[in-house]
Amino acid sequence: MTTIDDVDLFGETFSGFRDVSTSRRHPAWLTALVLLVGVALVGAGLVWLRGVQAGPSTAEPVDAVTLLDVFAAPQRPADVLPDADLQGLGLDTSTTRYLVDTPTGAQYAAVNTSGDLCVVTVVAGELPGLGCAHAVRGMTFTGTDLKLVTDGGPAPAASEGWREAGPQLFVKN
Repeated sequence: MTTIDDVDLFGETFSGFRDVSTSRRHPAWLTALVLLVGVALVGAGLVWLRGVQAGPSTAEPVDAVTLLDVFAAPQRPADVLPDADLQGLGLDTSTTRYLVDTPTGAQYAAVNTSGDLCVVTVVAGELPGLGCAHAVRGMTFTGTDLKLVTDGGPAPAASEGWREAGPQLFVKN
């Protein structure tokens, strides 16, 4: 019968380490070359990053009211949202404009007090949803089933399920 004392666990587990052959040394110039290339790559990356951060921005902010044609027309009664729906959203109430009804609710365009272009989704009996983006020329605002394409922005492809629901306005089928 074998007992635990008969098994040399330490010898079987930790034996054979001294039999490993020594590794072949590389020339010192190769190590120096690898270090030099590494330092050059890090330096080039830092220079590139600084250039990108300091470069001019192509997205200059504009007045959000100039981005959508619906803001050119005066506000109609259908464009006005109840004060209870707008409370706490930070919207300029004179800029709300009705866009379209979608499966997720009635969609309105508005401008917030910071000058951002916003989309307000109103579902009866629920709190309104709000999504805003900085107002820049050529921007596209995409919601769940709504896409606003500002002047100069690309129209979405019909092959992706989008259909035009009005000027600068697309809904997902």
